[in-house]
Amino acid sequence: MRSHKDLRVYQKAKELTIKIIKYYSRKKLEFQNQIIINQLIRAVSSIGANIAEGYGRHYQKIFYQFLAVARGSSFEAEYWLEILLEIEVDSSEKLIIKDFVLRNEEIIKMLTS
Repeated sequence: MRSHKDLRVYQKAKELTIKIIKYYSRKKLEFQNQIIINQLIRAVSSIGANIAEGYGRHYQKIFYQFLAVARGSSFEAEYWLEILLEIEVDSSEKLIIKDFVLRNEEIIKMLTS
């Protein structure tokens, strides 16, 4: 029997969440950046959580509603990543954030189609 763990979009959402958590857990952040990172982690972790919860409801219509919520969380994550890109001055840091952006954009495309 298939589960939500077999869904590629769930796997990508989980992978992005883990990458962001691991990356920022090693960094010493100023207070205002901690707030942004906390919001980012809440948004990005909500993507996979909503996919899993919706899948567990066993009704296709409800599952699609949860996918819509997951998509909304992806757009929220995109917002926080844009903020980080605009306030970050270090070019190597920007490259890492841009990678997160690209991964999130892929998730948005998957949730849209």
